[in-house]
Amino acid sequence: MATEPLARPVGTAKTRSRPRLGPPSPRQGERRFGWGMTVPTLAALVVVVGFPLLFALWVSVHDYDLTEGGIGDFIGGANYARTLTDDLIATAAANTAVYSGSVVAIELVLALGLSLLLNQPGLRFRGVYLAILLIPLLVSPIAVGLIWRLLLHPDLGAVNWVLGSLGLPPQEWLAGQATAMPTVIGIDVWHETSLMIVIILAGLTALPHDPVEAAMVDGADRWQVLRTITLPLLAPVLLVAALIRLIAAMKTYDLIYILTRGGPGSATETISYSIWKSAFTTLEMGRAAAASFLLLLLILLLSVLLVRLSRESG
Repeated sequence: MATEPLARPVGTAKTRSRPRLGPPSPRQGERRFGWGMTVPTLAALVVVVGFPLLFALWVSVHDYDLTEGGIGDFIGGANYARTLTDDLIATAAANTAVYSGSVVAIELVLALGLSLLLNQPGLRFRGVYLAILLIPLLVSPIAVGLIWRLLLHPDLGAVNWVLGSLGLPPQEWLAGQATAMPTVIGIDVWHETSLMIVIILAGLTALPHDPVEAAMVDGADRWQVLRTITLPLLAPVLLVAALIRLIAAMKTYDLIYILTRGGPGSATETISYSIWKSAFTTLEMGRAAAASFLLLLLILLLSVLLVRLSRESG
């Protein structure tokens, strides 16, 4: 009597995986597109940013003096030690701290006040006021320096002419030890406050209105709303604006070069200008590269500190 073959139990059949044919899944396509867009950008960053940084780091640990024919022997951290013990660099660092701290504080206060005025509901001609306030931002720093250098000329400048017409004595705005740094700070405030206004005003317009309306219903006045609601909510934006301006102020070179050349004496010499002098006046490229990396590390530390403060306040 013939017997039927036993059926193979379900699940015991061996299946062979077959390669999937057809177009890639949407996720795979998005991944390939992302890498296709990212790789050229990373390559450009390596070429434009990475190679100069590595070359500058290599220069900073060598005796690179253009007056002696170029790159010399490997000297390790000698350039960094010379930079840290140099009295001129210490003076430039102090000037940079005074300059950066002053411009950031003044511009932050002015921009916050003007932004609060521009953000008032029902304000007429808001666009006109904003356009006028943004005019200095459209002028390049070189042009700003040249304009104010002419306006502050001790003999031919319009500022001293106005003072003379009012019966006041003329001032050596950019040539006096006591007036040079405050004058440069004032010019920077005139030029860069517009950028802070743009950032802070954008933050104000993005704030929620419900907490303010609830506080007004509860009887709070404008000062209480500003102190207890607006400023705490705006704190991350203020920290970002301060960080952007602090980094830019610590790297300021062009305005100093056009206005004072670091003078009188070293009254307005900043770290960036001192680095330029080391590189292109005394031709000590290794020392200039070491000072540049020290400035970079200082900016990174300050940036990390402000970012942490921004996260904690947010």
